[in-house]
Amino acid sequence: MILKIFKNPHFYLGLFLAVIILLLLWPSGYKFSPKSIAFNFEHPPQPVVLKAPRPQLSTNTYILVDVATNKILIAANEHQRIYPASTTKLATALTALNTYPLDEIVTVTQSYQEGKIMNLHPGDKVTVKTLISGLLIHSANDAAFTLASHYSQGYQAFVNYMNELTKKYGLKNTHFTNPDGIHDSSHYSTVYDLAQLGRLAAQNDTIRQIVKTTKITLTDTTRSVSYPITTTNELLGVIPEVEGFKTGWTPEGGSSFIGLLNLDGHYLISVIAQSQDRFADTKLLLDWAKNNLTWRNYR
Repeated sequence: MILKIFKNPHFYLGLFLAVIILLLLWPSGYKFSPKSIAFNFEHPPQPVVLKAPRPQLSTNTYILVDVATNKILIAANEHQRIYPASTTKLATALTALNTYPLDEIVTVTQSYQEGKIMNLHPGDKVTVKTLISGLLIHSANDAAFTLASHYSQGYQAFVNYMNELTKKYGLKNTHFTNPDGIHDSSHYSTVYDLAQLGRLAAQNDTIRQIVKTTKITLTDTTRSVSYPITTTNELLGVIPEVEGFKTGWTPEGGSSFIGLLNLDGHYLISVIAQSQDRFADTKLLLDWAKNNLTWRNYR
C-alpha cells in the first residue's frame, strides 16, 4: 500500500503544493510584508492648526508652509501671479549651486549698475561662493548678472536653466526672464511657487549658512579688493525665529519677503507679496504660528 502511494504521481504534486503553502505561511516570511514596512516607517511630525482666526496683514497675498510636510498652514491668493522682484535670486542661487563648484573662480567681464549692487568691476576675480553671498545677503544684482554671464552656454542659457528648475519641481506658475528680478511683464511667480523655492533652498546647507549673515566684508581672490555688504533682511538678528531668506521690491511688484522661520526646531516658510510692510506682515504670521500651531507624531 505504501509503495503504491509513493509510485502515484499525484502524491508528489500534492507534496510540492503543501511545501509551497507552508513556506508562504511560515512566520519569517512576514518580515518583508508591506504591513511591516509601514510599521517601521518614520513620519515627520505633522503640524496641526489649533484654531484659525486670520491675522490682519497689509496684503491679501501670502502663504505659510511647513517645510517637512509641505502642508499649507494658512494662505490667501497663493496661486495668483505676482512679480517676484529680487526673491528671484533664490532660484538664481539654486541654479548656480547646481552648475558651479563653490570655489570656482569667476572673472568679472562686465560692469552692471542696475539696482542694488556689491560694486563688482571688470577684471575682478571672485569665487562662486562670494557671488552667492553677495546675491543672497545684499541682494546684489551685479552678482546675479555675473553668475549668469559666467555660464559656459551664455547668460540666456543660464536663465533657461532657472526655468528648467521650476519645471523639474512642478512650479507651473513661475517664469523667469532674468536672474535678478528686474521687472519684466513675462517675469512672474506666485507665493505658493516661491514657498516651494524656499523649501528647496532650506535643504541646502550653504544657502542656510549664508542667509544667517547680517554683515560681512567679502573680498576678491587676491584679498586686495573689498566688498562690504549688509543684509536686506531687517528681521535677521532681531527676531530669533527668523533665520533667512530673501527680500524683494520693485515699483510694479511692491514689497515681498520669503522668510525661513524656526519654531522650536520646526521650520516654516513664509511668503509675503504686494505688501505695505513685508516685515511687519511676516511678524504677524509668525505670531499666528506661535499661537495656533502644534506638532504631533503619527506612527
